[in-house]
Amino acid sequence: MSVLKTMLMSGVLMLCVQQSATAQVVVQDGDVSLSYDEFAYIVSQMTPEMKQAAATDRGDRLEMVNMVLSIKKLAAEADKIPPGSEDYWRLSTRLMNEKRKFTLEAYEKNLQIPDMSALGAERYQTHKEDYALVPERRTSSHILFACPPGKCSREDAKVKAQKVLDELRAGADFGEMVQAHSGDPGTKTKEGKFDRWMAKGETGVAGPYSEGLFTIEGVGDYSELVNTQFGVHIIRLDGIQEQHFLPYEEVKEKIVAELRTEYRRTSIKDYTSKYNMTENVVIDDAAVEKIFTPPAGQE
Repeated sequence: MSVLKTMLMSGVLMLCVQQSATAQVVVQDGDVSLSYDEFAYIVSQMTPEMKQAAATDRGDRLEMVNMVLSIKKLAAEADKIPPGSEDYWRLSTRLMNEKRKFTLEAYEKNLQIPDMSALGAERYQTHKEDYALVPERRTSSHILFACPPGKCSREDAKVKAQKVLDELRAGADFGEMVQAHSGDPGTKTKEGKFDRWMAKGETGVAGPYSEGLFTIEGVGDYSELVNTQFGVHIIRLDGIQEQHFLPYEEVKEKIVAELRTEYRRTSIKDYTSKYNMTENVVIDDAAVEKIFTPPAGQE
């Protein structure tokens, strides 16, 4: 059995229920010690799995104590850095930034944000387009005269496609034309149906296809020939979902969340502004000028 485990077994490092809440020091190792409150807080920040392991296994508990002591001993080494050295100022600046961050986090944690429901309803009315607008969407079918760049004559494909388009406008059956001419295997088995509602300019759809679809006036009508990287398309408009606005209740959560964020950001900005320079500030201009003036040869 190791010396450390013997110490644990003898009760020197038996924590939790064995220690009185009034005990100041629960671990002492040379000049480094852990108070009850200090160690209790550190343990409270550990994961449930770590705490459970330490609660049921003495070896794991000892490892946890060792880990905390090791961290504290290493941290204490920073106190030995000579004041005024570059490392000293680097550490000092880092600590200052961490303290600032901690102060702001504490302020934000305790910030009381008012109920934004009424303001949210007002924001909905004045900025409907930003929060609730659902643009017009369309669904379509197409016939693709496949013609990848450099693989065929785009002009020949257009001639063939125009002939089919003329036949369709004269009353030819669209499904039959899809089976006879379409080079898109994904839609050919569905009579050319592009199984997707899309808005104008929607990502994931070839731009010319989207533009062509939104030039069609009525459901059942056809576009002019549309060129994409895949070839030449004949597009049929199959359905239209008109532009509309979502009701407030459907977007309320988003609006209120945004208002809360705005309030939090403004409050923090106002809070930090209290720490700006005052009119009583005294600045040694000569010294500051010297600091900002680069040494000769380093301009």
